[in-house]
Order: sequence, then C-alpha cells, then structure tokens
Amino acid sequence: MRSLLLSLLLVPLCASAVEITPEAAVSTLWSALSNDPGTSADLAALKRIFHEDAVIFGGRYQAGVPVMRRSTAEDFLKHYERAGEKGFYECEVSRVIQTYDRFAVAYSVVESRTDKTSTAPDFVGVNSVQLYKVGSQWQVLSLYYHVEKQGLPIPLGGGSSGKCID
Repeated sequence: MRSLLLSLLLVPLCASAVEITPEAAVSTLWSALSNDPGTSADLAALKRIFHEDAVIFGGRYQAGVPVMRRSTAEDFLKHYERAGEKGFYECEVSRVIQTYDRFAVAYSVVESRTDKTSTAPDFVGVNSVQLYKVGSQWQVLSLYYHVEKQGLPIPLGGGSSGKCID
C-alpha cells in the first residue's frame, strides 16, 4: 500500500518532465538554453526535447556576409555543456504555432542577453521550430534560427522587447 501511495505521489513529477503541447516544448527550449553566470544550460531538458535525429541550422551575418551553419542536436548541445563566465538569457517575445495531428511548427522571436537586467538585448533572432509528437511528448525535429541583420530589425509580432512570453 505504501508503494502505491508513493508511486501516485511521484507520477505528477514524472509527468511534468514531458512536454505534452507544442507550446510547452518551445517554452522548454528557450528556458533550458538560458543560464546564470557560472552554470550551464539545462542539458537534461534539452536532450529530452530534441529528437535523436534533430538538425539545427543557424544563419547570421559575419562582416556583412551571410553565413549558414548546420549541426546535429548532439553537436549543438555540446556548446551548452560548459558553464560560462557570463549568463545567457533567452527571452521569447512572440510566438505563433500551427499544429496538424502530430506535426507542429512554431515561429518565434527571441531576444538574447548576457545580463538578465539589461534593457537592450545583445541580439535578436527569428526562429522556426518544427516539432513532432513522439508518444505523448512533443520533440524538436529541426530548429532554424536567424540572427537579426544590422539595419534590418526583426518585427516583434505584437510582442514587447524585454517582456518574455513565459
């Protein structure tokens, strides 16, 4: 009887570790990438939400030239394993999700800061996240992020700078 009671108490804790909506998976992505100085990202959460075959594409400008980078989720997450001297905070300011059956796509605008209290972001990115429902959990199949081009601001889509969705 004690075992049954204990297992019933632990079920909610286990259930919370599964992103049961696309919105929850996207929220987990941005919050898990964030970290305080001297700590690393939440790798357990990131490994949970990225599908084992996930691919990440990143676009940015370097010296005025567009550069595209591709990596597997495993390689992408290696960058977040080590604790940094500075913090890294992702603030998702807008999101639109469309879902059909077990497929979802999220378009979001995220501001990134190394100082959580800074009013201005270090940079802004637009993101496309493709998700698939594996069992009862939504996982990231692919992530494409594009860092804002100087002189071409990313529209915040009704969001407000510094006002995070979650």
